[in-house]
Amino acid sequence: MTSLNLQRNSEVFFSTVDLLGGAAVSAMTPSNTWKLEVLAGFAVSASSATQDITSLESGLSPDRSQQRFNTAINPVEWNFQVYLRPTGVETGAAAGTTTASTNASGNVKPVADWFMWQSLVSNTRASTGTADQSVWATGGRLATVNTAAGTGSHSTRSNYAIAQEDQYLYFKLDNIIYQVSNAAVNSAVVDAGIEEIATVTWSGNGTTLRELTGVPRNNAVSVFGGILNSGSTVTANANALNLSNVACYHPYNQMNVAGVLATNSFIKNRLSSINFQHATTTGGAGVTYTFPVTALTFEYNNNLTYLTPEELSALNSPIGNFVGTRGVTGSATMYLRAGDNQSTQFMRNIIQDSRTSSAQSANANLIVGGTTAPYVAFFMPAVQFEFPQVAVEDVLAVSVNFMAQEPTATRGQGGEVTIFADK
Repeated sequence: MTSLNLQRNSEVFFSTVDLLGGAAVSAMTPSNTWKLEVLAGFAVSASSATQDITSLESGLSPDRSQQRFNTAINPVEWNFQVYLRPTGVETGAAAGTTTASTNASGNVKPVADWFMWQSLVSNTRASTGTADQSVWATGGRLATVNTAAGTGSHSTRSNYAIAQEDQYLYFKLDNIIYQVSNAAVNSAVVDAGIEEIATVTWSGNGTTLRELTGVPRNNAVSVFGGILNSGSTVTANANALNLSNVACYHPYNQMNVAGVLATNSFIKNRLSSINFQHATTTGGAGVTYTFPVTALTFEYNNNLTYLTPEELSALNSPIGNFVGTRGVTGSATMYLRAGDNQSTQFMRNIIQDSRTSSAQSANANLIVGGTTAPYVAFFMPAVQFEFPQVAVEDVLAVSVNFMAQEPTATRGQGGEVTIFADK
């Protein structure tokens, strides 16, 4: 009897190399293939659109039959959760530089899933195929605004029509390997519940889901590890120190920092806090509120849609995506406290603000992990707050939802959020 395939033994990899398209095993390197240390509960699925044709006639012997047709393949859906782990690579430099906070590639990579964030917010591919090309800037900073190239940082546009598709997800489900082709990143949700470690839930789509068999499967196993088609066992071939090694991938929990292999940090959510600033009148002096939180979330959503032909006598497939309105939202919950610059004053000022839009007079900084490294902060320079709500619990609390908007200075170019990471 064949063995069962267990979620416990499953792994997920992100790459710009297409093994099903015939790429050689040597094409995979730590500069274009990265492992994602996913948590339990990940998913990947493909479904079809169907059409039912029914018959219904009169008489004693009517035709009452029906037929079902698969008319189209729906976009593949995938999602998984990873820990948000700062790396310490926050300074751009020439390749091979080994000064503090640098990486062997010279690129800025301040979080372990830097390539996922880049695929979410930028039109720049995370790798050319032979070298990675991060758009994160010195200081561990990624902004959703058009940015020119700098030292260790490639140029980027945040307003683009099509999300990056020339990339592939590999789901190694124990001994069965699936490839999601043209994987596009749709959304990221950061959860900073205070009893947990900071996580990001990633979700997106692709055009096809195919099992790797034959030579492509052997190529994948040679890099990811597992059992070859012959039955032989291969040990995973990861390399975080030398980016030029072939038939390797970059691990998730380690990074080359200043020429030394370092372990990426976890973030303790209990230390998280938020800074809100809000001016009750346009051009007025803003009041800054700094709160310890009991719950904190942040979401970035590209609102992807897909185009699929509708030809008769054919099983139609998606031909590509378009991005929708960029959605940058969040929420925070804190205890209800009286006093100056406390949650009651914040709630009172938001409710009494008679303007229909106060976004250009307000901002928010969500600091996941607190102001002492390791942390990741999401700064939104123009924020529209909804009316805060009182939650009646043992300890009274206030919760508020908000949406980031383009600031006036960068209207039409993005700029809703800048992400900072520090180890």
